[in-house]
Amino acid sequence: MSILARYLLRRFFLTFFVAIACFILIFDLVNLVENIGKYVESGAKASDIALYYLYFTPFIVVLTCPIATLLAAIFSIGLLAKTNELTAMKAAGISIYRIAVVLMTAGFVIAGGLWVFGELVLPEANHQKNIIKTERIERRKSESAGVYRNQLFQGLDGRIFQFGNYVSKSATGEDVLIQTFAGRSLKQIITAQKLEWRDSVWVGTGVAVKEIGDLDSASQPIMSITHDSMTFIGFREEPGFFEDWFTRQDAYSMDYFKLQRFIAVSRALGKDVTPQTVDLYNKTSFPLINVIIILIGVALASNPRRAGIGISFGLSMGISFVFFTMVKVAIEMGHNGIISPLVAAWGTNAVFFVLGLFLLLRVPK
Repeated sequence: MSILARYLLRRFFLTFFVAIACFILIFDLVNLVENIGKYVESGAKASDIALYYLYFTPFIVVLTCPIATLLAAIFSIGLLAKTNELTAMKAAGISIYRIAVVLMTAGFVIAGGLWVFGELVLPEANHQKNIIKTERIERRKSESAGVYRNQLFQGLDGRIFQFGNYVSKSATGEDVLIQTFAGRSLKQIITAQKLEWRDSVWVGTGVAVKEIGDLDSASQPIMSITHDSMTFIGFREEPGFFEDWFTRQDAYSMDYFKLQRFIAVSRALGKDVTPQTVDLYNKTSFPLINVIIILIGVALASNPRRAGIGISFGLSMGISFVFFTMVKVAIEMGHNGIISPLVAAWGTNAVFFVLGLFLLLRVPK
C-alpha cells in the first residue's frame, strides 16, 4: 500500500468511526428523551433500559453507515482541498480518479463488513431488543402471551407447517396442515386438529394423512388414512424451532437466508411475498450504497470553495436526506406493488451511481 493510500485511509476511517460513535450517541439520547416518560410510567429497570439501547446499537450502525461514509469522504477530500494538498497531488500527477479508487476500496470494505454485520449481529440484536422492549420495559407478552395465529414454518426433510394457532408455552398447535415436498413435487398432506409435544415427540389428534402419487401420471392416485391419534417419530423439528421462527418475521430479525426460506414457504402456500422480496433485495443493495456515495462525496468535496467544515457537513446532511427519502419512498412503493421489488431495492443505488459518476467526470483531473 502506498504512502498516499495509507494517508487517505487513515484520515477517512478516523472520520468514519468518529461519525458512527456520534450517531449512536445522538440516536440513543433522542430516543431516551422521547421515551423517558414511558419508562418511568412502566417502572422499567435502569439495567433493562441500558440493555435495550445496547441491542439497539447495531440497528443504528447499519442505518447511519452510509451517512458516516459520506461524511468521511467529504471531510477527507475537503481538508485536502482546503489545505491545497489536493492541488499539490494533482501537480505531482496524481489524478482525482486515483484518490477516488482508494476511497472506493474503503467503501467496498465497509459494504462487505456491513453485510456480514447485518447477517450475524443485527438479526439477533434486533430480536433481543424487541423482547426486552415488549416483555421487560412495556411489561406485556408478545403475540398475546405466546399465542401465534396463522403461522408458517419451513421444517426439515421438505416439510412445511401451517398452524391456525400455536401456543408456545404448551408447545401445542391447532388446525395444523403439514405438506411434504420432494423437490417441487407435493408428496404428502397431513392435517391434524391438534399437534402436541409429548415426551420429546410430536403427537397429533384428529389426523388425516394423504399420500399423493406421481402427479405426472394420468391417474394421480391419492391414498388417504385417518387416525384418532398419531405419533410422528420421524419429525425432527422441536418446539423451540417454531417459536424462534414465529418471533422473527420482520426483515431486521432475519438474516438473508432465513428471509429467503420464509419467502419460499409463503410463496409455496400461495401467499403474497412482494414486501418480503423487496426486503430481501434491500439486504444486498443497501450496503453497496457505501461505495456509490463515495463517488458523490469525492466529486463535491474536491472543490476548495466547498471545503469548509460547515459546508461539508451541510452537504453530507442534505445528500443523506435526499438519499433516505428516495430509499423510503421506493421501498414503500415496492411493498405496495407499485414498482417491482428489484427496482424498489436497487433503483436509488442506480440513480446515485449515475449522479456520482456524472459529477466525478466533471471534476478537473
